[in-house]
Amino acid sequence: MPSPGWYPDPAGTPGRYRYWDGQAWSETTTTDPAATPPPGEAPTAAGGAGRSGGGRGFVVAIIAILAAVALVVVIVLTRGGQGAGGDVPEDTNSAAPTESAWDETSTPTPTPSSHQSSQRCPVTTVSTQTNQPSKGIAGGGLQAPDISGWDNSPSFYLDWVSDLHTLIDDVYPGWMSNVSVGALNATDGFTDPTVSAHQTMECYASSGYYSGYTGRKDLVDEATTVNGHQAWHMQAEVYVTMSNLPQVEGDVVDVYVVDVGSDDHFGVFISSVTIGDSARDKKVRDCIAGLKVVS
Repeated sequence: MPSPGWYPDPAGTPGRYRYWDGQAWSETTTTDPAATPPPGEAPTAAGGAGRSGGGRGFVVAIIAILAAVALVVVIVLTRGGQGAGGDVPEDTNSAAPTESAWDETSTPTPTPSSHQSSQRCPVTTVSTQTNQPSKGIAGGGLQAPDISGWDNSPSFYLDWVSDLHTLIDDVYPGWMSNVSVGALNATDGFTDPTVSAHQTMECYASSGYYSGYTGRKDLVDEATTVNGHQAWHMQAEVYVTMSNLPQVEGDVVDVYVVDVGSDDHFGVFISSVTIGDSARDKKVRDCIAGLKVVS
């Protein structure tokens, strides 16, 4: 069950967010979740529990009229990340309205104390989907091997990534590890691997994906190769503070942007694994070592 917090409106209204109290959807909505306190609470600093921007789920609404209108939504939500299908909501990583392309003038990396990404993240309209292999996941011209015990999550989405396919593993209720492959499209402003890696890390490792986000520390920022193809690799520790998961310091996030030989997109690999979780981290490193270009 997802942790309480602001999530994209399950009705699919772009730019609108509805509060999930841990059991049901509230009637309260907002267009600025970072500045809006939970219903019934006084304003506080940004932050919450678990990863935000979560799985989309399927919604059944029952409306009963008493003195006022009460909305009860029955929903199945997957992961602590983001999912695909239907209208794509406006990206939650930006303090400003989402643009069709990147704002190249903004600062690419927030300060350690930042609670909000400074990058404007596009909402892609590209809908191409790769047929999936019998094992593992494929998307954007990349194929990642299967991870034993991890599940395929069709509801995981990232607004700026198309052809996204993901493996997840629950760590704690409301907290998970994952690996994903997909495409970063030239029509959305992704025209340089280095810049695209920075942009993707900026949008992923921020308050738009992580509730309770407190900052990040970049560990790797370098050119590399994936299966003989030129790529750019970023790795960062993303820090969170959550009252319901005090044992979680945050995640180690890896982003690989790969030139897969296409004129219209790059391949992208993204992973997140809990800081200090050596067993899952080894599985992710093995998955990265087996990453292939298939386009």
